[in-house]
Amino acid sequence: MAYNRRMLLKEVDDLISKNPRIRLSEIASSLKVNRHTIENAMRSSRKLSFRDYRRRELMQMVRSMLSWPHASIKEVGIKLGYGSAASFCRFVQQSTGKSPSQLREDEI
Repeated sequence: MAYNRRMLLKEVDDLISKNPRIRLSEIASSLKVNRHTIENAMRSSRKLSFRDYRRRELMQMVRSMLSWPHASIKEVGIKLGYGSAASFCRFVQQSTGKSPSQLREDEI
């Protein structure tokens, strides 16, 4: 299937919103395109690699979900596809330099 860049990136965005931790190879397989096609579209249109873009989108979801007062940090991590609170906390710490608790406090 031939894609124009805008349609391709919209479908990539839709897949990321459904599964924020989806891999580039999974997206490429789902859309039946070469992963380099997606990577090139990302770099030329968004000036980011797929990995950086997905991380940015995931961090936006993290910030949004941490603003939910009823959701525990563990629940947020599980909702975002992390198998444990520890792996979720490690991702947030590496991405922001803050723990999820600190990030939550900053957002309030």
